[in-house]
Amino acid sequence: MSQIWIRPATAEDADLITDLTDAAFGTPEEAQIIRQLAKDGDSLASLVAHNDRDILGHIQFFRVWVDGEDVASGLGPVSAHPEVQKRGIGAGLIRFGLTLMEGAGRSHCFLLGHKEYYPRFGFSAELAANFDSPWSGPHFMAIELNEGGPASGTLTYPAAFGT
Repeated sequence: MSQIWIRPATAEDADLITDLTDAAFGTPEEAQIIRQLAKDGDSLASLVAHNDRDILGHIQFFRVWVDGEDVASGLGPVSAHPEVQKRGIGAGLIRFGLTLMEGAGRSHCFLLGHKEYYPRFGFSAELAANFDSPWSGPHFMAIELNEGGPASGTLTYPAAFGT
């Protein structure tokens, strides 16, 4: 595969991101979440992986409030074009995005995802269980990005998630 770069998504990328996300997930719900997060101002980072010609992957980070404080982030959705899945594009986006969230001072990152995939990046269902959230169980995970953040609390997600 040729070189892959990661950059912030632009407004001009919106339709391509929608098409990519729909192709990766097979439904329009995740792309609708991405658009709503941007519209509501709840997006912290929207990143694309590209090869100078095509957008091959996308990841979304968004605000998560802990006990009413805007201190954490959420991850999702993350997608890679079906023709290039399982080639490290998603992993690269996750690592790069987590570094951005850490640098932005976010205390934690939360996600709802595959329980065998995300622990390789440091995500833990045990850590997430300390927080009251609309989700629970082995697929709801968290990673601590910066020390000194809340050890527990009630999470509030953006309206885009309908929670």
